[in-house]
Amino acid sequence: MLSNSSLCSRGLLLGALLFSLSAIAGDWKDPQWLNLVHYKKTLTGYKSQADGKEFFLSPEGKTSPSSELSAFIAELHKNDPDPLKNAYCRFPARYRWLKKHQPDFPKTNVVCTGHVAFFERLAAKSLSIVFSSYYLNNPSSSFGHTFIRLGKSIHGDAEDKKNTELLDNGINFGAVTGNAGPLFYTVGGLTGLFPGTFNAIPYYYKVREYNDFETRDLWTYHLKMTQEEIDMIVDHIWELGHTYFDYYFLTENCSYHMLSILEAARPSLNLLNRLPYLYTIPSDTLKVLDKEDLVADVTFRPAPSTLFHHNLKSLTRKDQKLVKTLVDGKPIETNESVEKQALIYDTAISLVDFKFAKEVLKQEDAAQGLKRPLLIARSKIPVRSPDLDFTYKKSEAPHLGHGSQRLVLGAASLEGKNYADVEWRYAFHDMLDYDIAYPERTRVEVGKASIRSDGNHLQLREVSLVQITSLGKWDIFNKSSSWKIRLGQWQTRFDHHDYSTQGFQGGWGYSYHFKHVVPYALLHGESSYISEGMSKIKLGYGADIGFLIDVNHNLKLNSLLELRGNPWRDDRILNEIRWSNRYHGAGFYHQNYIRTGTDEFGLRYFIYL
Repeated sequence: MLSNSSLCSRGLLLGALLFSLSAIAGDWKDPQWLNLVHYKKTLTGYKSQADGKEFFLSPEGKTSPSSELSAFIAELHKNDPDPLKNAYCRFPARYRWLKKHQPDFPKTNVVCTGHVAFFERLAAKSLSIVFSSYYLNNPSSSFGHTFIRLGKSIHGDAEDKKNTELLDNGINFGAVTGNAGPLFYTVGGLTGLFPGTFNAIPYYYKVREYNDFETRDLWTYHLKMTQEEIDMIVDHIWELGHTYFDYYFLTENCSYHMLSILEAARPSLNLLNRLPYLYTIPSDTLKVLDKEDLVADVTFRPAPSTLFHHNLKSLTRKDQKLVKTLVDGKPIETNESVEKQALIYDTAISLVDFKFAKEVLKQEDAAQGLKRPLLIARSKIPVRSPDLDFTYKKSEAPHLGHGSQRLVLGAASLEGKNYADVEWRYAFHDMLDYDIAYPERTRVEVGKASIRSDGNHLQLREVSLVQITSLGKWDIFNKSSSWKIRLGQWQTRFDHHDYSTQGFQGGWGYSYHFKHVVPYALLHGESSYISEGMSKIKLGYGADIGFLIDVNHNLKLNSLLELRGNPWRDDRILNEIRWSNRYHGAGFYHQNYIRTGTDEFGLRYFIYL
């Protein structure tokens, strides 16, 4: 039988709980509460994007913000002595939010050892978003990658200027794919079959992974965040470390959730609603940060490949051959000045770091045996290597590129008929677009469609699911092949008619990069089905031979000869010139269908969104 004092204590506790619940009964609609539990409005109410059951305290927490808030307060009053179960310890960001609404809400006497250790280890005083540049060797990174960097010093202060960034911590969100094969990897990434998780790791690991191993430049966007907001983000990351989100490569990906974390700390931000509707591209999220005036500064960390090519520009062809000789493990003799000798050795060392990044870091004998003699020889040249100035890179920062969506309006003339063309591309760049902040001499297009009208009939000209072309460098230092893939629908021209064709095209070859001209040649293969009129399988082969001219970032020309060795003989010559900037562009093209001897001319106007 309970004593009067026990009954009184329980009554007071129940009363306090009921008071708390009633006091904030309407606060579940508070934007910050909704953001902290990652609720999104649906047609019937709300639904959290978090998918791990342990993220919710209420059985209805996934779809009921009010039930989850009530359950959270009830769990706080229980004050479980086990830190792994205690609601204060599990959800410190939610508790931080609650204290804003109820300053007198009691604290816990339980020591949250895990959270305290996490908070102290990060010791965050600044917050940045880091963009790792485009990497075509990994499909999921073709559009770049973003993650959070939590700095142990305030950007710009004395400690930060000591270049202590490698002591910072990175917060990454990525898909757990296991040993998924290419097909399952693609299907799973597009349909959300993989869980996406948050993890905190030392920043130098991210530098090693992206900057060193994959030779990707890192752009750091230092954000204007208060210490209170940064502390809220650290608490929220602790909460997110105990759950997962279904990962979608095109939408709810790394960049999407970087913005969702920022919104959880500052609910007045309108970041996610500024993103394109059907996909989230990392560079687009950087544009959103800039539009919200969140960016205080942008800094650049060059990859070893960037350092190498930066040094290479200052060397003559003769000096470049000396660099190649050194990297081949042979001694050189030169009468150049000590300054030039120092630059030759510096360039050779940066080439070793670029070409043998993994081997050097793993202390493998072959790579170390190549680099060590270069370092010894360089130490004997009494000239200090100059500080490299990459401040000019700020004008090429990722957020300054053209919009990834593109609308094209065109007019064409073919065999005495005039046509109007409309084309729409969801993402994100081709070789003739304005290339500031985008990979040069590369095409990565997803979700492109075009229609044509002669005033009486509409024709679906193209539906491209994905089209990628990469003109790799092939010279004395680089042995990167060129390649292309295309999956979707296009037109096969035969006997003065166009026939709708669906299938796959691919190619492989080489290109040589001069300063402004890139000649290239690729073998071509095609497996497709002509669904209109003929209803025939089309197995094609041939070659693409052409050259790309980069006059500057705005003006480009491409001349291409397509030779095809199939029964349809859809050979053609295509010449195109385009001028464009971040927002607009205009171009002219001419193509000659060799088999029929007919010519098509067209003008196009580009709008980048």
